[in-house]
Amino acid sequence: MMWFKKKIELFTHPLIETVDKELSSILKADLITSDSEILGRLSKEEQKQSGIASSDLLSIYEKKKDDLIKFTCYSYSKESKIELVEEYPNPEDDKQDYSDSKTIGLSKGFSITYAIYFYFLSKNDNKGLLDYLSVRRIPSFKKFHERLINYFHESKGVMLSDSYIQYAAGYDKENVTIKDIDKAIKDVQEMDEEHGAFWISILMDNDKEYVIEVNKKQKVSVMYGEKIDIQYDSQDWNEVKHILKLHIDKKFDDIITIVNK
Repeated sequence: MMWFKKKIELFTHPLIETVDKELSSILKADLITSDSEILGRLSKEEQKQSGIASSDLLSIYEKKKDDLIKFTCYSYSKESKIELVEEYPNPEDDKQDYSDSKTIGLSKGFSITYAIYFYFLSKNDNKGLLDYLSVRRIPSFKKFHERLINYFHESKGVMLSDSYIQYAAGYDKENVTIKDIDKAIKDVQEMDEEHGAFWISILMDNDKEYVIEVNKKQKVSVMYGEKIDIQYDSQDWNEVKHILKLHIDKKFDDIITIVNK
C-alpha cells in the first residue's frame, strides 16, 4: 500500500495565524487579511523560491516560536527605522517627527517571510540566504543580508516584555505577574545564603530601568535609576509582596513613600 503525505498549507495554518496576531500586537499594527487569495499565492511563491520544506518552516514555529518572534520584531523594527531615515534624512528640518511613527499594518502570513530568513540563519547557511534574497530581488540585498545576520544574533538578547524576574541562582522569566512574585517569595526562603535573592526589573519607555531586589532576610533594595538607591528592612513577607505588587504595577512613588518611612 502506498501512503501519501499531505502537503502542509502554512498560509492558513492556525499556528502561523496565532503567531501573526501576536506579532501584530507587539508591533502595534493591524493585521491585514483582505486579498487573502493574492497574499496566499505570493506566500506560496516565496516558499517555493526558498526551497525550504513547509514542514521545516512549521517546525520553527513549533520549536523556536519565542526566538522567531524576537527575531521578527527586532528585524522589523530596525528595518522600519532605516526606511524612515531614508524618507526623512533631516528630521529637524521636517515638521513630522518620525520617532513616534506607528506601523500601519502587516499582511496575513508575513511571519513566514521571517521564518524563511530565520531558517537560513539558524542553519548558518549564509550563502543560501544570500541566493534567496537575490532571487527575491530584494533591493540592496547584500547589505540587507549583512543586517539580517546581525539582527539574528542581536535579537537573542532582547526582551519582548517590559518586566522580568531573575534569581541569583539563575532562573529568569519575562512578563512578571503576581503568581511569579508568590513563587519567588516561596523559593527564596528555601534557597541557601549564597543564592537567596531575586530581583524584578521594570523597563520604561525612556530606557530607564527600575529594579527591586529581595533577599531571604526580607531586605528590600530599591534601585530606581542613578539617583535612588534605598535599603529597606521589611516587616514581613506580606509587606514584601505588597511592595513588589506596586512595583509591577509601576506605582513607584508609592514604594518610595513606604521605604522612606
